[in-house]
Amino acid sequence: MILGVQGQNICKTTSKHFKGLCWLDSSCRKVCIEQDKFEDGHCSKLQRKCLCTKLCAFDNIPNEAGTILVQDVKTLEAELLEEEIFRA
Repeated sequence: MILGVQGQNICKTTSKHFKGLCWLDSSCRKVCIEQDKFEDGHCSKLQRKCLCTKLCAFDNIPNEAGTILVQDVKTLEAELLEEEIFRA
């Protein structure tokens, strides 16, 4: 997922190394930083997935990045649904 933050983008994706349901942001953050090599991480509120985040730029996206972007769109979709549910 890409969010605009003061002229920069934040990339968000599901952790490849976190196991199980995510209940503690600190546990997720540790896996994201140490194993996934991202800058931060947090638990999604509804699906309890560990989401890793980092500042990113999409100047030169290689063709094989298409599948990664599809995963990011699915993550964005889940985050938007989660926000909608918590607003209700």
